[in-house]
Amino acid sequence: MKGGAVLEQIGKITVACFDKTGTLTVGKPQVTDIISFGRNEADVLRFAAALEAGSSHPLAKAILRKAGERQLSLPPTSDANAIGGVGVRAVVEGIEVFVGSPKAAGERAPMTSEQSSQVSALNHEGKTVSIVVAGHEVAGAIAMRDELRPDARAGLKALTEVGIKAVLLTGDNRRTANAIGEQLGIEVQSELLPEDKQRIVGQFQKEGWLVAKIGDGINDAPALAAADVGIAMGGGADVALETADAAILHGRVLDVAAMVDLSKRTMINIRQNIAVALGLKAVFLVTTVIGVTGLWPAILADTGATVLVTLNALRLLKVAEN
Repeated sequence: MKGGAVLEQIGKITVACFDKTGTLTVGKPQVTDIISFGRNEADVLRFAAALEAGSSHPLAKAILRKAGERQLSLPPTSDANAIGGVGVRAVVEGIEVFVGSPKAAGERAPMTSEQSSQVSALNHEGKTVSIVVAGHEVAGAIAMRDELRPDARAGLKALTEVGIKAVLLTGDNRRTANAIGEQLGIEVQSELLPEDKQRIVGQFQKEGWLVAKIGDGINDAPALAAADVGIAMGGGADVALETADAAILHGRVLDVAAMVDLSKRTMINIRQNIAVALGLKAVFLVTTVIGVTGLWPAILADTGATVLVTLNALRLLKVAEN
């Protein structure tokens, strides 16, 4: 946690907004399906891998791993650029290629009802689908699935038990997001761009909520900065770690609740220490003035207060170890 102000603020949060990939999930999705529409499977995979080369996003890494397993030779790209929360485009073998969400891909090359049905079926299974558009046609689709973190359910339950509302904010399509939400028992808002996540955080704040945003990617950075407390998952994008107020180094969802608990314990400890220190000073100030105690007992009492305060604060180390 980056400073005492952050430690104090975390204990006051009333709503926690979570990203999905790499936050509530392990962040190591695997390619499960490659579907050919206008191109063969090899072209679909190598086009997608060529565009994702160099990316640190978990879905991009999954595509690159699959291309490596199949020992595909990736074609060079030019005029490449990433579109935040939407996808990535580049020119490959003289053709403009786009890889992104079904919604964004549909704006470039409309899918047939049969293609949409296949994508919907994959989404219903909880898989994330990236569509590959080559030129003005839908070349194919790549489906990936990421497993939930082992402690995701327990971490969210720990937050709700202390009165903190948990919400899932994700760029994934509605069906995939709802499938995850049903497993976790969490409110879901899906198909969001980075600015949408930032806007939702702002809405919560206007309604009087104290908001924590938990995420690990570039797409989460605006919302992390806008939230009252931004918490980055360890191993995420550098920009997320730099923007956030705190970081969960071990990637445990339960650590969010642990941060809240530590904050509350620390503030109680501080109040106890202030009461002890000022109380002893007040008592011995009065007793010294009226002649009940001498100067040296008052000095020793003041030193004793320092020892008591220090010992009381050291009790927090036991909480940190747990």
